[in-house]
Order: sequence, then C-alpha cells, then structure tokens
Amino acid sequence: MNWVFRALTAATLLLSGCQQYDIHFNDRLVRAAPILFTDYRIDDPSLDQCVQQAIIDGHVTEAKGLTQLNCSSGGIKTLFGLSRFKGLRQLKLSDNKLRNLVELTQLPELESIWLDGNQVVDPVPVLKLPKLDTLDLSHNPRLQCPAPELTRPIAHLTLPEHCLP
Repeated sequence: MNWVFRALTAATLLLSGCQQYDIHFNDRLVRAAPILFTDYRIDDPSLDQCVQQAIIDGHVTEAKGLTQLNCSSGGIKTLFGLSRFKGLRQLKLSDNKLRNLVELTQLPELESIWLDGNQVVDPVPVLKLPKLDTLDLSHNPRLQCPAPELTRPIAHLTLPEHCLP
C-alpha cells in the first residue's frame, strides 16, 4: 500500500509541471490544457502586442487573470480596449504617447500606475480610482496640475516639476 501512495504522489508532482499540455491515457484525453484568453479587442497595435505577450507569459485564461502589465516604451497612443481586463492591479505605461486616460476609469482594481514620460494632459480620470496607491505622472509637460484634495488618497504620487510647489 505504501508503494501505491508513493506512485500517486510522484505522478501528481510530475503532472503538475505539465499544466500547458493535454494529458492522454490510452489515447483518451484525461485533462485538456487551459486555453489562453483571446476574447478582447485592443485598437492600438503596440498595446495589443504587449497584452498578447503578457497573456502568453502569464498563462492567462480569463480577463481577470491579467493582474499586471508592463508596456513601457512601446509607442502606445490609445488605451481603448484595455478596460476588458478588470483584474489589472499594476500598470506600467512609461514612455509612450498617451494623452487620454478615460479607459482606465473602468479598472477599479488598479493600485499602481506608471504614466511617466507620456503626453497626459488631464489626470482626473485616474485620480478617482478607489484602490490607487501609487501614481507616477512625472515628465508629462502639458499636465494640468491636479488640486491637492484630489490627490490626498494617493500615498505615492509623483508629479511633473511644473506641478511642484
């Protein structure tokens, strides 16, 4: 009986490393590999490519499974379609060509956003996110400086030099 337990334990450990494969036994499918998430449409080609790679790297099988995304220095101009990923908590979009942040208002789980080095003008849409703790808006030369009462809930806020007292 002891050898049966050991064999089952060994098989379980061996198979746990094969999550991305179909498993067959005697030509019968025992477990199908999870299918990566594809039910979304993103207009910006650079953002789309970044999201696709993040889904592959993270083995994301549902929209809320994508919790962090790093799309820095990609030439991204628009965020349309990103709101499909409601589970995003960390979003790094440094050094792109972003101006409009309205799409981010649909991501209530966002805790950290890096938007440094973009063309953001109006930061108000992201200032209202309920869980936002970290926001970097530095190096946005045309940013309309937000009123202090709007930024108080954000523990780690970085603004461009022209917004500093």
